Amino acid sequence: MDRNDASDHPPMNPEPRIDVRVVLFTVSNGRLLVALQQRANARALPRGTPTLTESLDAAGTRILTDHVGIAERYLEQLYSISHRFEGDWTVTVTYIGLALTGADGSPPNSAAWFEAGKLPDINPVDRMIVDYALLRLRAKLGYTTIAFHLLPPSFSLSELQNVYEAVLGHQVDKRNFRRRIQAAGVLEGTGDTRREGSHRPARLYRFRAAHDAETYLTPAWAVRTDREETNP
Repeated sequence: MDRNDASDHPPMNPEPRIDVRVVLFTVSNGRLLVALQQRANARALPRGTPTLTESLDAAGTRILTDHVGIAERYLEQLYSISHRFEGDWTVTVTYIGLALTGADGSPPNSAAWFEAGKLPDINPVDRMIVDYALLRLRAKLGYTTIAFHLLPPSFSLSELQNVYEAVLGHQVDKRNFRRRIQAAGVLEGTGDTRREGSHRPARLYRFRAAHDAETYLTPAWAVRTDREETNP
């Protein structure tokens, strides 16, 4: 190889840099939104480097608090990706997070909400992560109760349907949707009603299944610090 050519390509760092990036979704006014932070002159996914004394899940929560100023209601590891650019080798651990619907006001930090289908220019890696997070979120609507994390503790069936339609990006048949939701057995009535527009008051429901947001994702052994000893 020509010496001049070699100088144009810096040597690859033999060890990767680790970062954590989070795709935070919310639903508001019938739109699925994504939080992007300001980095230099461009928008990007909230990101950061995990410390030695925190789990990756804890790093994801900290990143959202630091860069978006909003605590998520749901956080799940999405996948990990290894990417290289101009001698920089990075392994990125990605997460999908959900915030309560109605959180579309300007976040307190440098982040802002953008419609998932109309994002500003972001780097190719972030774009790939957002696309896959959206694919995963849509798929999980069909076999999990993930949509309930985008709703308040009590909600109407119309509000639940609005969340499904915002995530899927299209309308669903009202009668079939309600039949499927009721048949799933995941709802229970609260006994309360709420008026929605000029229509008669709508019945309110809540999610029936037990859920502990503190423990459902991170096992106990994952939060040990490097100062704690474990038996072999």
